[in-house]
Amino acid sequence: MIKRILKWLGGILLVIVVLFGAILALTTYKQAQYSKTAVPYIERVVPILSEWDAPSARSLFAAQALEEVSEEDLEKLLDFLSKLGDLLSMDDPKFLQVSAGASVGEGTSTIVTYTIDAQYEYGPALITIRLLDLGDRFEIYYFNVNSSALLD
Repeated sequence: MIKRILKWLGGILLVIVVLFGAILALTTYKQAQYSKTAVPYIERVVPILSEWDAPSARSLFAAQALEEVSEEDLEKLLDFLSKLGDLLSMDDPKFLQVSAGASVGEGTSTIVTYTIDAQYEYGPALITIRLLDLGDRFEIYYFNVNSSALLD
């Protein structure tokens, strides 16, 4: 009886290890896939966003993201973020996840999420950026800047 229980526990443990390995392999594959396309895009657009200019920023965002934010709200947000000052440097973007979803009327979409540690004139910041993968290009779906320098 104990042998049977140990076999079941061993089998369950083996399944968990195999699933964990498969998830790790898939994540590594996705990360490598996007490192050649998404990372150069991020390295190009974060300095543009860090100019805190609404018209320049607006041109980088996906239409779905812009539906949620008025021109006035975007200007207010960028004016608030301009407290950080100029972008001095940024580390390599770190892959977080890729997620696929479907919506009625828009079909399927793939969102790739990265974080970037950046140094601005008035302090460090953690940037989270989600990109809408359009196959041959990306558009910004979400952009968040978290910095203690904004608390002052």
